[in-house]
Amino acid sequence: MAAQSLVSVLPLVFLVFLSVQTPQVADAHGITYINKICQRAVRSNPNIKVDFCVTTLQAVPESHTTEVGGLLKITAGLALQNASRTTDFIKKLDSVACEDLTKEQLNTCLNAYNAAVSALQGTSQAYAANTYDVEAKLGSVQDGAAQCEKAFQNGNNGSLLAEEISNLRQLVTLTQTLHRFVTKHMKH
Repeated sequence: MAAQSLVSVLPLVFLVFLSVQTPQVADAHGITYINKICQRAVRSNPNIKVDFCVTTLQAVPESHTTEVGGLLKITAGLALQNASRTTDFIKKLDSVACEDLTKEQLNTCLNAYNAAVSALQGTSQAYAANTYDVEAKLGSVQDGAAQCEKAFQNGNNGSLLAEEISNLRQLVTLTQTLHRFVTKHMKH
């Protein structure tokens, strides 16, 4: 009788064990998947820094349980957040800038980042609607980041926004690469 009740309890214990282990297993799978996607992205586009890719994606819990399309949405969202925060940062810098050249550089960057925010909002909508102008919108963000970077190369200050520009370029390059993965997969 005791052996029979033990046999009937074992499946229940096993189910409890699985439910306790599932988040860790899913998380480990997610981290492995992120690493693989980032390695694949770097092979596809050497401008992507693997450490940036892995660190950025692993920092977002949702990325541990999604596929490439979900990672694409995450990176596009992160790029939009970056551009929005940088726009606010540029406005703060502009309010304390003393030199006309610095104000001109910041104005160039503010215009570029305002356009980037608009393009990135359009990117999310274009992807959701399955339209084909995602690449063009992401390309315009890259162009804006390059304009901002170039504005500071013309001055003596170095770039006050070097890190922000680099992060945006990495996020957009990663988003472009993931978009290519998704569209290539959809064609097959």
